[in-house]
Amino acid sequence: MTQYPDIQFRKYEQRSAKVDWFEVATDCQFETCLSDEKLVIPKGYITDFASVPRWLWPIFPPHGRMANAAVVHDFCYDNKIGQQKYGMDGARMIADIEFGLNCRESGVPKIQVLIMLTFIRLFGKSWWTN
Repeated sequence: MTQYPDIQFRKYEQRSAKVDWFEVATDCQFETCLSDEKLVIPKGYITDFASVPRWLWPIFPPHGRMANAAVVHDFCYDNKIGQQKYGMDGARMIADIEFGLNCRESGVPKIQVLIMLTFIRLFGKSWWTN
């Protein structure tokens, strides 16, 4: 599994920011289970955790058990981690698998993980390419 300490956050307070954006408060190093790389999520990295529409938060809370896994996933997508080595599709797949494994390790119910992964696979490519 991905190894990371608890990631510390603070509310991102820019005027133009969405209401649910947070900023990583201290650098956080993590290792992935699907590659031999050690990565650092730097202080100041901005995330909305899981990009879930607000009306679905009661079912898929973005700030709940999947929070750390979502931040690592966001970071991998934003920085296209592994793309040079595995190509876009391979790197996306690795990031998505890591997300699912980390969610399960954090106690997210299997059905929620499967639904989230389905939406990530369907709609994540546009995020990766932007």
